Amino acid sequence: MKNQFLFQELSQQSTWFIVYVLMVLVIMVVVTIQTTRDIGRPLVRLSEDAERFANGGTPLLQDLNRVDEIGKLSRSLDYLIRQIQAKEEVLMAQNEELQAQQDELMMQQEELQEALGKTEENERYLEKKNRFILSLANTLDKTELLSSIIRNTTEVMDADKGVIVMLNADRDSASFGVSQSGLDQLRKGMDDGPLVRIKETRLPFVLIRESTDAERGYTEELSRTYELYLPVLDAHQTIVACIILSRIDRKFTDQELQVIIGLAKQISLALDKLAMFEETERQRKMTQDMLDSVQEGIQLIDLSGETLQVNLNFCELLRYDNQLASQGFDLEQFLSYLQSRTAEPDRLIQYVRAAVLDEGAIPSGSIVFQMSGPQVRYIQLYAEPLYRNQEKWSTLLVYRDFTKEYEIDQMKSEFVSTVSHELRTPLASVLGFAELLLTKELKPERQQRYIATIYQEATRLTALINDFLDLQRMESGRQTYEVENVAIDQVVQDVFGLYRVQSPLHRFELDLQTEQTVVYGDRAKLRQVFVNLISNAVKYSPQGGPIRVICRQEENRLLVAVQDEGLGIPSEALPYLFTKFYRVDNSDRREIGGTGLGLAIVREIVHMHHGEIAVTSESGKGSTFTVALPLAEHSLSHPYQGSTEEAIAPAGLSKGNVVIIEDDLNLTELLREELTSSGFRVYSFSTASEAVAAIEELRPDAVVLDLILKDGESGWKVIEEIRKNPELRTIPIVISSAFEEKKKAFDLGATGYLIKPYHPDTLSKTILLAITNHEATGQILIPDEL
Repeated sequence: MKNQFLFQELSQQSTWFIVYVLMVLVIMVVVTIQTTRDIGRPLVRLSEDAERFANGGTPLLQDLNRVDEIGKLSRSLDYLIRQIQAKEEVLMAQNEELQAQQDELMMQQEELQEALGKTEENERYLEKKNRFILSLANTLDKTELLSSIIRNTTEVMDADKGVIVMLNADRDSASFGVSQSGLDQLRKGMDDGPLVRIKETRLPFVLIRESTDAERGYTEELSRTYELYLPVLDAHQTIVACIILSRIDRKFTDQELQVIIGLAKQISLALDKLAMFEETERQRKMTQDMLDSVQEGIQLIDLSGETLQVNLNFCELLRYDNQLASQGFDLEQFLSYLQSRTAEPDRLIQYVRAAVLDEGAIPSGSIVFQMSGPQVRYIQLYAEPLYRNQEKWSTLLVYRDFTKEYEIDQMKSEFVSTVSHELRTPLASVLGFAELLLTKELKPERQQRYIATIYQEATRLTALINDFLDLQRMESGRQTYEVENVAIDQVVQDVFGLYRVQSPLHRFELDLQTEQTVVYGDRAKLRQVFVNLISNAVKYSPQGGPIRVICRQEENRLLVAVQDEGLGIPSEALPYLFTKFYRVDNSDRREIGGTGLGLAIVREIVHMHHGEIAVTSESGKGSTFTVALPLAEHSLSHPYQGSTEEAIAPAGLSKGNVVIIEDDLNLTELLREELTSSGFRVYSFSTASEAVAAIEELRPDAVVLDLILKDGESGWKVIEEIRKNPELRTIPIVISSAFEEKKKAFDLGATGYLIKPYHPDTLSKTILLAITNHEATGQILIPDEL
């Protein structure tokens, strides 16, 4: 029951609520309709009035008298409309005024546009002129400068093409827009064209002519070309160049002519500067050429240490890069270079700093320093300060290659040492044994042994002296060679025959791998080569062993290898092996004698025969010396045989009279003894005048003549006196001298030379051969050393 009662109560309340809602809705509808009538319609009218005003119409405001908000809004709109209309009239007036100002601004803009165009045109002209001016200053190369001048002048003057021609001997020229053939044509006719007029007037000249077909191009209408000939004058008002500019159908105005005259003055200044530069450059090159011709290296350094100039010998002596040197370098860079490439650089750097920067006292004189590298050089350096207006402005460093002098000094020391040991040792034996023979009574066998020792040591001394003299003659170019076909295998066999007796511990082998062993050369000198090489092989194989000589052919050369299995040569000694007085210095070789001249002589002889010599060696395993000589074009017609000819007097004939002309009394006595024992009658003289008088009186069968006589007289004078006398010309003259003057003797028809010392019986055989040789009549006989 309660629930039903509650449900009924709720249903009544819902009904009343719905009725309430419906009443509220009715009231709202009534209020809305009233509001729309009182507010909406006036607002619509206001909106329509505002839109009408906005479209330019006149609004009809109906609610101005209302006292509510709509009335206020209508009155505000009405006020706003009146204000806008008033402002509009003001703006219209202002607009008219602005329109007038705008018209004025448009006129000014047109004027500014015109002025701007002229400004841009002037700017382009100034830019062209600026490029033109820069072109005159940017280069000092003549070709580049002329090309730049004509290109920029053509552009500045707005020409179609142009040419500039220098009026020098070479007619240097450049063109823009002109073919090479046209340029050549112009250069050939320069002296006969308008140049004649501008030379006389020194003023520009415009030539008007019809355009050529090439200038008109595809245009068929006739046109005219205006050519401007412009002289370029130097400071002396002399025409140095001519500029030719061409325009097609466009004239040159007076203003443009004034401009181009101004440009010509600037061109003249540029050409003057170019001429001065070329002259300066010519002087510089001449100075550099003079410096480069100087044998010494030259370096000019200013007070700040900057190197201003060097010559080629500086770069060569110091092994300095030529390109880096030409660019200049500072002192620290140079000293750093010396630091790494010289021995004892501190002393050198101190000297350079003292000389250039006045840091400390400059050592007096010069210094010598060593340049390291593949080839060691000794350089002598001295400094000379240079003054200008009594003020030092630079320092001249002079470098001289001191290597030869240094080596000569070293050679002198080595020579003195060698002479002291190699010459004094046998000389001591000679003097000692001679003194024993003179002061003591000795048994015959001891006397014979001592005499043999004296002879052996004297022979050794003779060989040493001959080595010295041979090398000196070779180096001075006074060594003469008597060339013929020489069979090298026979020469080697002869040398083997000599050493087989002297060296029984060694085995001598000749390996012929070719039958072509004939070369063209001096037999005696080539024998000396193989005597030295085989002698060294024997000496440096003290324990004995094989000495092998191998002959083989390589193309057109004969290779002769001399091999031994002895001590060998250290690798560090090989580069110096053919140097004078050089000897390998170690304990194995100290007891082996020698002057160190043998291989130097060998090298000189081989080189004079257009050959080469090389060496390979390994210490402790022996050495191989290989001589390469050009093969003779024709072989020997007969095998080489040793000389066995003896001078035998014809039966029943006396050996005759001999005049000896010699200033050494002891040698004269020795020769007299030998010739007398050989059956000759001997007359001796020591001066040229006495000898010539005696020869005219005695008419001897032969004359023995030394070339250096008493009081410094020359033996050649005796020869000249004998040759002047027809009755004495047939007398054979045998020259006996310690000096080798073969060239002069050959000029007199000589066929050989007898050089002191020689065995006395050699002279007897030579004189006997000269007397009995009928073909020797009327000649000076100078026989080979036997």
